[in-house]
Amino acid sequence: MDDDGEDLMAASANYIDDDEEEGDWESQSDEDGSDDEDGEAKPKKKKTKDDVDGVAGGELEGLKETAELYKSNIFKLEIDELLNEIGVNYDKHKALMNALHQLKAIFEKIPSEKEELVNDYIKKMSKKHKIVVPMLQSSPPEDALYKFKFERPTAVNVVGSYALKTVTKSKRSFNVDVAVEMPSGIFQEKDYTNNRYFYKRACYLATLAHAIQKSKKGFELEFSTFNGDSQRPILIVRPSGDKSDIDFTKTKCTIRILPSISQSVFPPYRLAPGRNNIRDGTIDTSTPQYNASILMDTTFSSSLAFLYEHSKNCAAFKDAIMLARTWLYQRELESNRTGSGFSTFLFAMVMGYLLQGGLAEGGRKLSTGHSSYQLLRGTIDFLSSHDFEKNPVRIGESDHADFAVEHFKENYEVVIVDPSGTVNLAAKLSKSGLAQVQYEAKLAMAAFNDSVDRFETLFLRHVNDSKTRFDNAFTIPVPETTTRYDEAAQSEYLIHVDHFARSVYNVLAKGLTDRAELVAVQYDGDLVWNTNESASTAATASLVEFGVVLNADNAPRLVDQGPDAQDKEACKKFREFWGNKSELRRFKDGSIVESVVWEVQGYENRTLIVKNIVQHLLHHHFEIEPTLAWTGQQMYPYLHLSKHVPASLFSRQLEINGFQPVMAAYNQFAKTLREVDTNLPLLISNVYPASSSLRYTSACLPHPVDFEHAVTYPTTARYIDAMDVIVQLERSSKWPDDLHALQKVKYAFYLKMAQELESRVGAESVVVSPLIDQDNEYENPLLAQGYLDVYYYGYIFRCHLHVPQESDALKNTINDRKSNDSKKKEQAQAALKLHERRFHYEQRHTFYIQALCVKFPAYSATVRLVKRWIGAHLLSSQISEELVELICAHVFLEPHPWQPPVSALTGVTRVLELLATWDWRKTPLIVDIEGEMTEADRDAIAQKFAKRGSYVAMVVATAKDLDGLRWSTPKPNKAVAARVQMLARASVDALEQAFASGQDKDVKRIFVTPMHDYHAVIHLKADRCTRYYQNLRPQNKLLASKESSILGDTAYAKFDPVAEYIRELERVYGDIVLLFHDQFGGDKIGVVWDPSTTAPKQWKVNVGYNSVPVDMNQDGFLEHAKGKKEISKLVKPNFAAILREMDRLGSGIVDSIQSSS
Repeated sequence: MDDDGEDLMAASANYIDDDEEEGDWESQSDEDGSDDEDGEAKPKKKKTKDDVDGVAGGELEGLKETAELYKSNIFKLEIDELLNEIGVNYDKHKALMNALHQLKAIFEKIPSEKEELVNDYIKKMSKKHKIVVPMLQSSPPEDALYKFKFERPTAVNVVGSYALKTVTKSKRSFNVDVAVEMPSGIFQEKDYTNNRYFYKRACYLATLAHAIQKSKKGFELEFSTFNGDSQRPILIVRPSGDKSDIDFTKTKCTIRILPSISQSVFPPYRLAPGRNNIRDGTIDTSTPQYNASILMDTTFSSSLAFLYEHSKNCAAFKDAIMLARTWLYQRELESNRTGSGFSTFLFAMVMGYLLQGGLAEGGRKLSTGHSSYQLLRGTIDFLSSHDFEKNPVRIGESDHADFAVEHFKENYEVVIVDPSGTVNLAAKLSKSGLAQVQYEAKLAMAAFNDSVDRFETLFLRHVNDSKTRFDNAFTIPVPETTTRYDEAAQSEYLIHVDHFARSVYNVLAKGLTDRAELVAVQYDGDLVWNTNESASTAATASLVEFGVVLNADNAPRLVDQGPDAQDKEACKKFREFWGNKSELRRFKDGSIVESVVWEVQGYENRTLIVKNIVQHLLHHHFEIEPTLAWTGQQMYPYLHLSKHVPASLFSRQLEINGFQPVMAAYNQFAKTLREVDTNLPLLISNVYPASSSLRYTSACLPHPVDFEHAVTYPTTARYIDAMDVIVQLERSSKWPDDLHALQKVKYAFYLKMAQELESRVGAESVVVSPLIDQDNEYENPLLAQGYLDVYYYGYIFRCHLHVPQESDALKNTINDRKSNDSKKKEQAQAALKLHERRFHYEQRHTFYIQALCVKFPAYSATVRLVKRWIGAHLLSSQISEELVELICAHVFLEPHPWQPPVSALTGVTRVLELLATWDWRKTPLIVDIEGEMTEADRDAIAQKFAKRGSYVAMVVATAKDLDGLRWSTPKPNKAVAARVQMLARASVDALEQAFASGQDKDVKRIFVTPMHDYHAVIHLKADRCTRYYQNLRPQNKLLASKESSILGDTAYAKFDPVAEYIRELERVYGDIVLLFHDQFGGDKIGVVWDPSTTAPKQWKVNVGYNSVPVDMNQDGFLEHAKGKKEISKLVKPNFAAILREMDRLGSGIVDSIQSSS
């Protein structure tokens, strides 16, 4: 290169054409002012008719291209906007270009030096110039006669993404790679052996660092490694920050100086995969990693030429690379901080390979006429499905026998051969890295194929968060060394963690087999150290993070079968791998095989089998234990009653059996009902469950109760849930049309059913009649209030008769034009709404939730934990159970960019993140719980939401509820929704801290709520709370009391005085207060005055609440406010009096009321 201002990139073998710069891309920074250097506005050309016609024709052509080349019009617009946002305006990089030219000038002015021994040169650089030659290899032997002589670079070229102009904006600074070609004259014929090349390379790099340092241009220098390759140190050049013409701080980039050599320096076959080039007598195996590191220093220019040629032939090639970079960035697949070994460069090379061929049967997978979307999709599709182990990617092929495909497959885990056919560009790519890329590629293809637009999850969502991405996560300490890290391994992997991570992956992937969809090993592979320090001072990763995405069907498997007992060699290997866990077993089919058995019971314990496998294998093969095991066991205690609850009250066996006992009882009960209907006037056509306990989502497991000994239960444990059951009778024309008469006939049916159950199976039943107080204006006489409580095998089933004529009668009352009784019509409207909810919506909702629990094993536990979280924050009375279940269903049915969670901990974390980030004011949550959602339905939901505005909080729509109001009205209101979001954000932060600390006990913080935000707190008498046993932190003395319960020996169904108290408070004060309570054993009620209704208002006779004049002072006298001459007629709620009224209403269960004022 000359120093006459010739463009540094244009001189790079003419790979880049200056005319191709996209000057209209958004600026990377504000550097260098406007695009127009003269500052003059260009005159606008007036459009002629021909221009307008041309535009119209162009638009039509554009629409046609969109239909052919993109997923949809909207997807194309989103991609265009993304490219515009991430694109870099290269015209504004003047300071960077000045810096690059300055570096080039510095390098070319370095004088040649006399030849001297490498060891002497290393000592000279350290003592005289304070630069330690960057070598991660062991130093040359003291008696080594290796000589080094510095000569000026043969060439200095910008290479990589900046030269190709495929740089993108991101939160991290981008790299500008400068390849400095070392002259062939400084190397001898055998320098490719025994690290001699790397010694001289390091000396050359140190000389470049010294020259930059000596120039005093203010550049900040550090040494690092090239994309985690410890064999190849590089020089990092950062801006000075002095605002000079070479200060490229605003460009937000880093310059990397990469030593390189010509392809002719060493014969490539000498560095073939099967060759051994560490010939000191200690290693007798091939050194493929060592060889590849040398060869890759020869590929910078040739790889750039390959990619540039494709960019010329394929207009969308560069854009596709930029999209790929964004996709990889969001998943941290190209980051050294995950140690994956993959990069955008490899992605681009594979894309180029597919443009020139790539199909086993011949032909090209991609075409030069494809759009950026098609190129990206085609490459991701190839990555997702290609078997790299059986069919290595060979962009080019060499005729030399040493570069036959078998040699590559034998020596490398992943093979992507460069255009020359001699270099494996993926030599540093581990199996774990490839597994992560292929797993994410499969998810991306599912998103591409989805009828719903998944643009956000593909390109805008950060994916690599261990808490949400993985079902299990472990942190493993890196030991100082292992028996596997012998001299041969040390020559290939200079840093122990690189070898250790691969070893861990190989062991765990083999042990987990098909239990895991993905086994990901990640660690920070970045190494950076000062130029005046030894490379040994660079901080290497001390921990390896290991994440697992579980297979829902295979993860809880109890037995892993090995080889047949007759295969002695295979059995020996199996026993060596599993250690003392391996045993010989005979199975039912008569086979006798080596096997590993995990003898556990219950859903929770079976979900921890993978954790047990990991811990066993790590101990057996590496003698280490994980420092963190994030597997779900942190949450499981909150699925059950506290340990303070005596086992004499509730058996701990239920923690293993789960919902199986209650579902068995329900199925038997439904069968019994069908047997007794022969003596009923009408047959029972169907029996449907309509309770959270019968759809596997109740926060607490339903416990069977000994009804005959109910008196032995303390008052704090006397709540017995009554599970709703819909009993549908066959249709008949004999039902009365009059609603009151119909209710009486239903009551007669209940009595007959109770009589039959008593006589047939001896089941005690209680018929609750529709008691209506005609003088109570708050009661609705049209409501279906009667039901039948059946005490059956320790459970109570509450039966509701579904008579289709009932809804018909209500509709007739509403639509009766002859009647002018508006109150009755309002009552009929309310009764019809309740009827539809009970007999249609709840029953249908239960059916779909049951199906979800079967399809997704972790869904049940996730919902139950989220309900516990809702309750712990006193929100039970504000958010319906059905709404919680739908919100949780969303993370399973719409899991993108991940798979549905298999761990309850992952499920809860995703739900909390959804609640923390969901903009419910602008966006409805769409849950396809029925599996029937169409694009038309989604459009209808969006339109209805837009028309309705934001007066409803947390709209959750389904295919059967396009309005999304079924479970969102009348609660929660916007204030409650905002609090949910605030608490969810705090809980996500708490989980993040718990994950970082590795302390299981830190998880409990998400179940502790702040009480200082309430205007008043009603403290209840815990010994009168019948659900107190469900409290997360109950007092043992209140549960172990031997005193007789005040409730006597009668087992009351669903007796909860606190809930009744809250219901009464809401009826009386619902317009001015919001009440917050944990229905699962909470002993406090939070009170918040509603600011929208408690503001001062004009006095009138019937204000609606206990009020007081705003001008009344503390002594009870009226005095006008300052600046006013008269007493105002405004009144405000008498908060103190209202609280005293609340205390009086709660006599017997209220202990005290604490007011914040």
